[in-house]
Amino acid sequence: MAEELEYTTTIIEVNELENEKEQSYKDEITRLKRLLREQYREQNLAEEIRQKAFNLSRQSIDPPKWISEKSEDKISGTPTLFLSDWHWAEVVDPSEISGKNQYNLEIANERAKLCFDRFIEVYHKHVSLPEYPGCVVILGGDMVSGTIHDELRETNEMDIMPTVMDLSEVLIAGIKKLILHFPKIAVFGVTGNHGRYTQNKRFKRRAYTSFDWFLYCMVEKYFQHDDRIKFVIPTGPDVMYKIHNTTYLLSHGDMLGRGGDGIIGMLGPVTRGDHRRRTRQMGLGDPYDVLICGHWHQLAMLRSRIVNGSLKGYDEFAYTLGFPPEPPMQASWLTHPKHGITMQIPIFCDKVSHVEHYAPSKWVSWAKI
Repeated sequence: MAEELEYTTTIIEVNELENEKEQSYKDEITRLKRLLREQYREQNLAEEIRQKAFNLSRQSIDPPKWISEKSEDKISGTPTLFLSDWHWAEVVDPSEISGKNQYNLEIANERAKLCFDRFIEVYHKHVSLPEYPGCVVILGGDMVSGTIHDELRETNEMDIMPTVMDLSEVLIAGIKKLILHFPKIAVFGVTGNHGRYTQNKRFKRRAYTSFDWFLYCMVEKYFQHDDRIKFVIPTGPDVMYKIHNTTYLLSHGDMLGRGGDGIIGMLGPVTRGDHRRRTRQMGLGDPYDVLICGHWHQLAMLRSRIVNGSLKGYDEFAYTLGFPPEPPMQASWLTHPKHGITMQIPIFCDKVSHVEHYAPSKWVSWAKI
């Protein structure tokens, strides 16, 4: 009798153990299902916002066909206008930088208009008999001043949401002006670091936490029914595209590296960052020819890498750290179907001061021996 009772007790304990195991497995399955649902929901949240709030089609990363089509010899190439580092709504006080620059919303609007107007003038008046399949507009990030620093929150001329609304209208006006002079426009955009609303830089969900991305979506929504204009706004930090036979990689520049020195400036970190990305893309089997980036506010147009200037120009940060002044400039260049980049022309975005040393003089002179 004692043996039967012990045997029965053992069976009950085994059954209870099995039941506990089974329940723990069920609990784990339930937990994993919930986790998968949450991850799926987070992954699709931004796309749902994009569809419902902006009524846009599912995001595409395919560039328009015309920028890579074979062109006849009569085509002089495709021009690119690189817009980045506008820092919209930031205020630069001339009294803090020896009067060498001033920046506010009124000046920003004036420079933005000059930027679009001079780009059109260069490629329709200064280039002889141009025939373009279209033009490319690059949005390279840091388009808004943002709120990542206390001093910006204290001195910005406008809060962040009105800033985005205001700048979207300016970009829409500029693109509408371009479409009057070019048959098609391809727009590529990446986010910068000033537009984020997080304290630290993001590696995950970088685009969805940036007001740059929100700005681009607003502009894209305006043109969503215009077949002449194509937007490619990636969710990652980089985007690759091809113009004729030249492949470009666009990155804002804040992730390329840090450092630099007083001799070569930003060329050190940009070159190292370019090398890492070329190695990465070679490993992925998707190499590129030219790296383009902003972020550094120093215009440098080389054969294999292009670094953009800024609309803001010289500011308190550059002045205090002893960097040389640089006028408000944006990069532009021509991509030829056969020869790649053939012309690189800076677009000066500020009014020319009419002072004596701009007076007409001899076209060339030299010292007498």
